[in-house]
Amino acid sequence: MPSLLHLIKPWARHIGVTAAALLLAAAPPAHAEHHALIMWIGQYADPRANLPGIDLDAKAARGIATAMGVPPANITEMKNAELSWTAMSAAISSLATRIQPGDKVFLYYSGHGGQQVNAAGGGRPCSEGLVAHDVQLLLDSELEVQLAKLAARASQVVVMNDSCFSGGAITKDPFSRWKPKRYPDLVGKPAAASTAPYQCGDATNKSLTKALAVVPREGARLLYVAASADNEVSYAGPEGSVATQAWSQCLKDAATDADGSGSISGEELRACAQARIDGNRQGMRQRITLQGVPTLAFAAAPARAGGQVALDRALRDLHAGADAAITVALRPRATQLRIGQDYFAFDLETNRDGYLYLFQVAGNGQSMQILFPNGIDADNRIAAGRHSFPRASWALKSGGPAGTTHVMALLSPEPKDFSRIARPAGVFATVPAKQPATKELVLVATGAGSSQQGRYGASDVIPLVEAP
Repeated sequence: MPSLLHLIKPWARHIGVTAAALLLAAAPPAHAEHHALIMWIGQYADPRANLPGIDLDAKAARGIATAMGVPPANITEMKNAELSWTAMSAAISSLATRIQPGDKVFLYYSGHGGQQVNAAGGGRPCSEGLVAHDVQLLLDSELEVQLAKLAARASQVVVMNDSCFSGGAITKDPFSRWKPKRYPDLVGKPAAASTAPYQCGDATNKSLTKALAVVPREGARLLYVAASADNEVSYAGPEGSVATQAWSQCLKDAATDADGSGSISGEELRACAQARIDGNRQGMRQRITLQGVPTLAFAAAPARAGGQVALDRALRDLHAGADAAITVALRPRATQLRIGQDYFAFDLETNRDGYLYLFQVAGNGQSMQILFPNGIDADNRIAAGRHSFPRASWALKSGGPAGTTHVMALLSPEPKDFSRIARPAGVFATVPAKQPATKELVLVATGAGSSQQGRYGASDVIPLVEAP
């Protein structure tokens, strides 16, 4: 194994059981999967509301779903006349009943958003929603009921909403080939000027904001990506909608993975898409906005030249996608270690029973060890409560290289099989700093495409300094 760590008992290297073999575990048939529901409307019952290029948005959305790891069989697409008010509501409800606990969900909508005066009051002047094909408004309050059911089962929900309302300072479309996603007949009287108090009809892209608040409350991680800010419109044109096309292009660009973790987060997507929109030749301005967990890594990045990745940042991606309901606290007893003299020691506390995995990235960033389970200690099921690691049978002395090493703990309700990405290296299996390996790391952790559950908890990524 690399000189990162030394064992007190070197004889354990020769016990004849490889770490990779011990990482293998039989998992129950939970069938964790990724699912996508893609909804788009370019042709409305009222032709005045028709939008150009939305069929191209649908093609881009399918590509986005694929980049997120959704298998083709799990992509449901509904369009135009198929999306009446009743059908749109039923589609989300059906998805909630179809998924299994721990599954991950991608929801996409391209079309008009709308508002109406909130008769119930409660301090909110407007109710917001999505405009169905029959020009009925699927209100946020109605969406909330369906999304609560979805979030109670899903471990992660990613929503991309490419819609807007009309009004405010926007009074006409200045671009002959591009059309704002607004439908004045469905909204209240616009404000006379951009400085006027908010009224129903002001341009906004928050039609799912209130409804999506239930997602994290029900236990799922949420990333909501909106096409524009709350005082702007979103544009559609013959080449597709500005925001959707930018999202699609960014997910195909290795440079979007700005931190080199091997995955693309919400914030990385926002930054890339914004740069593309700001540079468009038509001079259109939309500000991509995020809600939920902006650091959530939801798609594998295209391979970089050389395939190298930053493994400590890959661990941070795993932490960002962890289930908030499964708490894992990892506390080092010392944050600075003398190479060849001091021993690693951690106190760990979790609120759930489960299977524990400990990862350590070497100070030089060239590899990552799976410290636990290992070739000496294969029984990684622990009870809720407090624990100390390493255990006495595999105490670890700092072995360098000099620099900052990073450690993270992951707890899963079901066993995970990391053997397909880890090379046996004596007691500890090793994961190389290569993009294929980090992609597989995420897939195994989330259970995508396997029979394993997708929910897991993760500690913070703990930095430790090793020095002579």
